[in-house]
Amino acid sequence: MIDLDDDSEIVKIDLLVGHTSAIRAEPINTHNPPRTHDWEVYVRSADAHGDLSCLIQRCVFYLHPEYPNNKREVNVTPFVIQESGYAGFHLPIEIFFRTEKAPKKFRIEYDLDLHSNPEGHINRQKESYVRKYRYTFYDPDPDFRQKVLAAGGKMKDIDTVSTNNNDSNVEEESTPPASSPLSASDPNLARPGRDLETLF
Repeated sequence: MIDLDDDSEIVKIDLLVGHTSAIRAEPINTHNPPRTHDWEVYVRSADAHGDLSCLIQRCVFYLHPEYPNNKREVNVTPFVIQESGYAGFHLPIEIFFRTEKAPKKFRIEYDLDLHSNPEGHINRQKESYVRKYRYTFYDPDPDFRQKVLAAGGKMKDIDTVSTNNNDSNVEEESTPPASSPLSASDPNLARPGRDLETLF
């Protein structure tokens, strides 16, 4: 059980995990089925000035097995991969933090959805989707606290925090269905979150 007193420190950081998909003017016919979309998946700080290289050691993206080299590891910012395809698929992402305290990673079960445009509307040629994950750390060591703050994290008032049995936790903010994509700047992005998993 966490004992939060007047000397306790709590830091939090919001990460954005999302993707964009764009319908190609011409499919790539060297693949079967032809690849109709270009897409990218990313992990970013919700703070535009945050430097994730201070906090994240690497991100590993697990693509569908039909892709060559389907385990894609990115060791530097930006943490993003780009590919082409014809259909959506389940795309797990592992985020490794720069800390000596185990476990060092958090796994996100991400769904890559490639939108359709059956009526040919020009404003649906490209669409974006995003989810926000809030990481909360209770009494981190000074070095790790500075990494979180440099990456765009904030100190949190302990009066607003409910205690639990974890010294860190993660919340995911809910997102709309694929038919209602959001951009990272959409005011409807902020929704009540739910506790997902213990990090440390």
